[in-house]
Amino acid sequence: MGNPDSYLPVRLAGDLVLFVAHGINIIVMHLALQTDVMKEKDLKDFHSLQWKYITIWNLAFQNAYLLMAIACDISSLFKILEENKILEQIKRYRKTFFSAVVWPSSILVSTLFWPIFLYDRELVFPSYIDKVLSTTSNHMIHSFITVVVVWELITFPRSAPQSHKWNLMQLALIYVAYLVVFITNYHITGLWPYPLLYSIYGTIYFPLFLFAVFIIYLIAYFIQWPLVSLIHGSSKKVAE
Repeated sequence: MGNPDSYLPVRLAGDLVLFVAHGINIIVMHLALQTDVMKEKDLKDFHSLQWKYITIWNLAFQNAYLLMAIACDISSLFKILEENKILEQIKRYRKTFFSAVVWPSSILVSTLFWPIFLYDRELVFPSYIDKVLSTTSNHMIHSFITVVVVWELITFPRSAPQSHKWNLMQLALIYVAYLVVFITNYHITGLWPYPLLYSIYGTIYFPLFLFAVFIIYLIAYFIQWPLVSLIHGSSKKVAE
């Protein structure tokens, strides 16, 4: 297993570029949502559901992680605040946050979105959204996210934990929290973030779909470990 510090300068430079790219796209999307076209009902609903999209949750996770990674690597590279207790805790949690939250969420979003979008985009990303979000922004939030996690996978060597229990607890917590948010929102507003759900809610396909999503989520989590071994070589599992 490689030493994480051996990639430090390159990883830091890459993370800064990725963070800036995300930041620019977020600003572009925010400005697009301030235009007069947002008066249309479909787009008003789209905007009101902003935090009900797993894509937006994942975008928040990625940016939080990149900030965390940049802070940790600047500290290590320039020997700054090395004794700071808060930063020490952040450095310890960084691997767990990436492994349990950022990687599986990012892979889940890309894996689910693009096959459905290519089959029938109206099920997940209706064409009226193009009035405010460009093709570039669409790829930034559904494709570029994979570039971010693959970059980190390559430049930030990790060992598989001795037990996956803590990671899986966090993964399950996020999944359940998301279900609570978007199902509660439907019962309050009558709106689903994804049109697909209107056609399957109330049928056996709804729980089956949610179960299938969770299975994909689990696969996304576990697939990272053979990839880590393939890229960085096998290593003894470590406690996290």
